[in-house]
Amino acid sequence: MNCPKCCVESVKRGFRQTNLGKKQLYLCGTHGKFTPDCPKMRFRQSNVMHAVKLYKRGLSSSRVQKILEGEDVRVSRWTIIKWHKKFAEGKA
Repeated sequence: MNCPKCCVESVKRGFRQTNLGKKQLYLCGTHGKFTPDCPKMRFRQSNVMHAVKLYKRGLSSSRVQKILEGEDVRVSRWTIIKWHKKFAEGKA
């Protein structure tokens, strides 16, 4: 596995326990520990992308929040807006 910052080969260094399960940790001599495919997020990526898609279609953050609560995902309206700014607008 290569470090995403400097592209130098890294070595495995244990695991990081998250709400989503165990994630493999790697160690870069320059940048320290990292998990390659998993940014540190509290929510599953599928739930985040679902919320962003709904919000982008024109639903209000309040409506998106209620839809996610129906799927047992508790998230604030402000978080939905921040996700939209981070993921939807960044890709435009």
